[in-house]
Amino acid sequence: MKPPKTLTTIIAATCTSITAWAEITPQPAFSDELQPETIVKVASAVADWQLANPYERADWDWTEGALWTGLLAHAQTTGAQKYREALLKVSADLNYQLGPRPHFGDDHCVGQLHLWHYLRDELTHQLEPTRRGMLRFADRPHDESLLWVNHIHMREWAWCDALYMSPPTLTMLYAATGNELYLEKLDELWWKTSDYLYDKESQLYFRDSKYFEPREKNGEKVFWSRGNGWVFAGLCHVLQYLPHDHPTRPKYIEQFKQMAAKLKAIQQADGSWRASLLDPASYPSPESSGTAFFTYGFIWGVNNGFLDEKTYLPAVVKGWKRLVQNVHPDGKLGFVQPIGQDPRTVSYEQTAVYGVGGFLQVAHELHKHLILKQSSTAKLQAQNPDKDVRLNEVVSVPWKKITTLVPKANAENIAVRDSVSSYFLPCQVVDNNQDGSPDALLFISDFTPNEKRTFQILACGKLKPRLEQNPMLARFVPERKDDFVWENDRIAYRAYGPALAAENARGGIDVWTKSVRRPVANEWYAKGDAHYHTDNGTGLDGYKVGSSLGCGGVGYLDSKGKLHTSPVFAKQTTIEQGPVRLKFKLTYPAIQIGETEITETRTITMLRGQHHFEVNSSFQIKGDAKGIRPVTGLARRSPKQKASAYSGHFFGYWDPIMEKENHGHIGTFIIHSTGKSPSYKNKNHILQILAKDLNKPVSFHAGAIWGKAEGLDPAGFERHLFHQAHAITHPILVQ
Repeated sequence: MKPPKTLTTIIAATCTSITAWAEITPQPAFSDELQPETIVKVASAVADWQLANPYERADWDWTEGALWTGLLAHAQTTGAQKYREALLKVSADLNYQLGPRPHFGDDHCVGQLHLWHYLRDELTHQLEPTRRGMLRFADRPHDESLLWVNHIHMREWAWCDALYMSPPTLTMLYAATGNELYLEKLDELWWKTSDYLYDKESQLYFRDSKYFEPREKNGEKVFWSRGNGWVFAGLCHVLQYLPHDHPTRPKYIEQFKQMAAKLKAIQQADGSWRASLLDPASYPSPESSGTAFFTYGFIWGVNNGFLDEKTYLPAVVKGWKRLVQNVHPDGKLGFVQPIGQDPRTVSYEQTAVYGVGGFLQVAHELHKHLILKQSSTAKLQAQNPDKDVRLNEVVSVPWKKITTLVPKANAENIAVRDSVSSYFLPCQVVDNNQDGSPDALLFISDFTPNEKRTFQILACGKLKPRLEQNPMLARFVPERKDDFVWENDRIAYRAYGPALAAENARGGIDVWTKSVRRPVANEWYAKGDAHYHTDNGTGLDGYKVGSSLGCGGVGYLDSKGKLHTSPVFAKQTTIEQGPVRLKFKLTYPAIQIGETEITETRTITMLRGQHHFEVNSSFQIKGDAKGIRPVTGLARRSPKQKASAYSGHFFGYWDPIMEKENHGHIGTFIIHSTGKSPSYKNKNHILQILAKDLNKPVSFHAGAIWGKAEGLDPAGFERHLFHQAHAITHPILVQ
C-alpha cells in the first residue's frame, strides 16, 4: 500500500513544473510554501497593495464587488480590524446601496458585502437597501428568452458571469431574513441559466448565446476561463448560505463536482488555466483571475468534504504556486485578464481587482486547510426551535459532551467552525461554578427558521484561527471615580463605586449608547467626560441616572411601599471578559431599612450580540426583613408616563431623554419570569417586584437599545422585546 501524499511531497512533485514562464516572469518575490505565515504574508501584501491603489470604477461596480468578496475572506483569515474597517467604510460610503440598475445581476454583487456586515452587526440600515432592491428583482416574472439580444442582460441572468454576482446575494438574504422567496428565485433562475448556457458534454459554461457556434483556432468550443471561474466560485458562495436540508442543495453540489472534474483535467502543467480553457496554445499566458477562482473552488471543495483531498490537493498546490509567482514585489497581482466578452492575451503588468478578490479567497481557504489538517475534529448539531431567523445566537454545549466528541479538546486549543458558511466562529470555554474545571463551550452562530445546523468542533494543533478583536470588556475603572464598566458589541453599561458615594450617588445602572460594534469604553475613558457626554461619532453617555435605579438597578420596597435604592458597590471581581460572555460580581454594603440590614451580592453576565445583561442577586439579612421585597425597575422622566411595551414577562420604557439634543430615544427594558405586570406606584420608576421576600436569590434581565443607532421606532422596540424574551426561554437546542 502506497503512503498517502502529504503537502510536502506534493510541493516537491510540482516544483519542476512551474518553470515554463521564467522568461517572462521575474524571480518570485514571495515564498510559495504552504505555511501559515507565508500565506498570510503574500495575501496581506496583495490586499494592502490593492487598497493603496484603488481601481478606476465605482465601489458598487461588479469588479469591485468581486474584490470585496476576497477582502472579507482575508478579514476572516487575519482577524485584522483594518480590513473590516476598510470594508465597513465601503458600505457606509455607498449607504449600503446596490448598483443603480435594479435588474442587472452585476449590480447585485456588492450586496454580498453589505449583507456580510448585517449578519454580524444586525443594523437595519445595512440590510434594507439590499432587501428592497433584491425584492424588486425577485418579485416579478422572469419569462424572457436568454438569447443575447435586446439588452437581455439588464433583466435576466443571460451570461454566466451573473452567477457569481447575483445568486449569493439571494442566499445571503435568505440567511438574513428567512424569506423563502429568495431561495425560490435562486432555484428558478440558476437552473434557467444553467439549462441554457451549461454545455453538458463539455461540463463548462458558455459565456452567453453568442458563443454557441464560434470555435477556437483548434476547432474547440469557446469557453472563457474567468467566465467559468465566476460560476465555479459562485457555486461555493451559494452553498455557503444554502441550508443543509434544502431540497435542491444536492443538485448544486453535483454541478460543482462535474465542473471540478473537468477543470482539473484541463489545468496546465504550470498550475494555471489559460484564458481560453480548451485552446490554451492560442492564449499562452498564465492568467490569474480564472486560475484563482478555480483554485479557490478546489480547496473550498476539499475543506468542505465535496472533493477528494488526494485527487484535488495537488491541483491546488500547483495553482497556488503559479498565483504567488504572478505577484509583484510590491504586492501587485499580475497576469489578470482585462474586462471583455472573450478570451484575450494578458501580461505580467496587467492587473484588476477581481483577480485580487479571487487570490484572497484562495489564501483564506488554504490557511483554513492547514488549521484543519493539524486538528482533531468532530461534528455537532444544533437546532433553531423557532420559525424565525436567529442571528448571532449563543450556543451552549456541556463541556463533557465536547470532550466526549473530541477527547483532545481543552480551553486553549478549542475552535468551532460552521459547516455551512465554513467560517470559524467566536467561542469561549466557561467555568460556571468557578471550581477550576470547564463547564461549557459557548459559541456564536446564525440560524434560519427551524434550521438544524452542523458545526465542526476542533482541538487545534499549533495553528489556531485568527479571530477578530474581542468586542467585550468588564473592568474596574479606578481612574474614573471607581466606576465598573461592561460592554459588548452592542452597548455598554456602568455601575458606580465607592469614590462616588461621597457625591451621593446610588446603585443605579447607567447606559452608554454605542453606534459602532467595536469596543469604545477604554477609548471614552481615556478622552474624559467631555468626550463621551456628547455624540462623538461612536456614541455617547446621554442617560441620566442620579439617585434612581437607572436601567435595571436593584432596590427594596419596605412594608409601606417606599422604595429604597441600593448603595454604590463596595467590592468588585471580574470573572470573564469574552469573547462570547462576560461575567463579574459586585458586592454592595449594607443598606439599613428600619431595623433591618441587607447586604447584596450581585452577579452580572452579558452575552455577545445582545442588548441586555442578566442579574443574579442574593441577600444576607440581619434583623427582621418581613414585608421587604426586592425590586428592579427603570427610571422614568415623567410621573405620568407608563411602560411603552409590556407583556407578562417584560416591560419597556421608550425614554425621550436624548430627544432634546436630537439623539433620539433609548428603549430601556426588564425581562423577568414573574408573569406579573409591573407596578406604577413609584412616581420616578416603573417597578417590578421580583419576590415576596428576600429569602431566595432573584434573577432578571435588564437592557437598553438606542433607537437612533439600531433604526428602531416604538413598534420596532416592542418587537425586539418579544423576540428577546422568547429567545431567553427558548435557547438553541444542542443535539
